[in-house]
Amino acid sequence: MATLPYRFGIICLFTFLFCTGSSGQTRLDTTAQLRGKIWSIANAEVGLREPKGRNDHPRILDYHRSVSSWLYKHRPVAPYCASFVYYVYKSAGVKVTKVPNPARAREWFLVSSRTVMTQQTLRGNRRMMAMPQKGDVVGYYFQKGLNAISHIEILERVDLEEGYLYAIGANTSGSQAYNTVNRDGDGVYYVRRSIKSFYKIANVLSP
Repeated sequence: MATLPYRFGIICLFTFLFCTGSSGQTRLDTTAQLRGKIWSIANAEVGLREPKGRNDHPRILDYHRSVSSWLYKHRPVAPYCASFVYYVYKSAGVKVTKVPNPARAREWFLVSSRTVMTQQTLRGNRRMMAMPQKGDVVGYYFQKGLNAISHIEILERVDLEEGYLYAIGANTSGSQAYNTVNRDGDGVYYVRRSIKSFYKIANVLSP
């Protein structure tokens, strides 16, 4: 006959399995919720506009302050697309790692294992392709020939059939966003861009 401690242990085990399903599923659910939170925070910033087009909205200083007090005090106010992304992630409770200077767009893409999609992978077998997810970061080359990512946005989704990606970006504009990338615009916009416009998409939530 089973002892009382043994019975109690069995009951606890079944209760745990019933409530969580599995630790893997719990992590998946938690990550999905986090991605939703990241997107909601970013979306709440859409509509910010610089009064004089000089990085002069007070909210922009909040983006920079999330990175460092030095950047917050720096004048003239620095470009803020990457600081915006860091602000959103930090506000969602994410501890961003392996991004030495979050205010520089290209440094969000230093870890190759975090890369989800590039223009090269788009030309591969799309059936076998891992798709980016909401909350991933999108890096763009602003000028052809300038081999450095100089603009960054937060992804909503990629539509391969339609040929567009949807994202939220700061220090950009909504004008002609589907066929050009503006890294010196006047605010925070929800944009639709040609799938050919990005350089790299990364999942910075991964180790």
